Amino acid sequence: MNKKTLSIAVALGALCALGPFATDMHVAAMPRMAGDLATTDATIQLNMMTYFVGFTLGQLFYGPASDRTGRKPMIYLALAIFIAGSTGCVVASDATQFLAFRFLQGIGGSIGMVIATASIRDLYTGHEAAKLMSLVMLVLGVAPVIAPLAGSLIFETGHWRTIFTVLILLGLLVAFVVLSLLPETRMPELRTHSRPAAALHWYGRLLFTRSFIPYAGALAFAQGGFFAYIAGSSFVLINVYGMSPVEYALVFSLNSIGIGIGTQIGPRLARRIGIRGVVKASSAIYALAAILMLALELSGNGNLLSICILLFVMVMALGGIMPSCNIMAMESHGAIAGTAAALMGALGFGAGALGSFAIGIFADDSALPLLAVIAAFAVATTLTAHLAFGPSRVAHEAAI
Repeated sequence: MNKKTLSIAVALGALCALGPFATDMHVAAMPRMAGDLATTDATIQLNMMTYFVGFTLGQLFYGPASDRTGRKPMIYLALAIFIAGSTGCVVASDATQFLAFRFLQGIGGSIGMVIATASIRDLYTGHEAAKLMSLVMLVLGVAPVIAPLAGSLIFETGHWRTIFTVLILLGLLVAFVVLSLLPETRMPELRTHSRPAAALHWYGRLLFTRSFIPYAGALAFAQGGFFAYIAGSSFVLINVYGMSPVEYALVFSLNSIGIGIGTQIGPRLARRIGIRGVVKASSAIYALAAILMLALELSGNGNLLSICILLFVMVMALGGIMPSCNIMAMESHGAIAGTAAALMGALGFGAGALGSFAIGIFADDSALPLLAVIAAFAVATTLTAHLAFGPSRVAHEAAI
């Protein structure tokens, strides 16, 4: 891989990492935040929902807009919004204000994957696109490892508001990295022919396009379970199973290493069974782990060790699903790469918002709501992959 490609991977990875940092840094502090903001645990859990709703809407805007303006102007706009939302979280005086600023932060933070996916499609297809996407995912995989640990350390030695101050600084740092390392990838002639006003038309068409919706749908269901895990796991592992915030951060970070392992196993396995085969196998493992967790909880045999092991297996399986579905959904849509990436991201974060909302609504001081939501999304992922993908390996498929 040449120096230019590596620089692009680093810049896109840094941009993508901003979202997970905003998602993960404060998870260990959420039980304390509920007390400080004079609200309930369920209400604080809804901050994930408002963040994901903002993330969903932001992607629907940035994708088509970046097809017209180029990728970098939208990046700078989004980073400004992200910094403004993070500043609001620092000064929020009650739960309502905090939820509102998390929504704004989500709008800004949503720029990462939609621009990364579109930019990679601007430059490459097939094998080369998959290699660059896997490298971006590897860089991105560092964020969920560092974020909860850094957040818990900040929380233990300072205040949860300091976490959001750090996010302001990270937004500024990412802007500098993008300015220094990322070229504009959208060709001028394609910008001229792009019409953001036509985005609704293309969104409607993509929802019924055989080369897009099965892969984007499977990705959305997978992300729905993953974001439910992010939204609810701190309350389950800290409040139900008695972990400390630092212990929880260590487990969360270990699971993030698991997703990194999954993203690197997938490309190697794809050479033998194809990209579709990787998703089918990974989704089956995902569903099995989720169903086992739910069954143990329902039978009264669940314990901290079994939950932690099965969560690791589940998250590692997600690493085999998400990059592969991403590549397959984008492969045939280079002319509207930003729009397609926006819709794909919106579906995933929309599912995440739905899962987070369900956990907040049905919270009952047990692990059952979280495990039930994860299992439902896992089964939906597996059914989509096995019923809608077609053969695991086809003649024209480019292996990752």
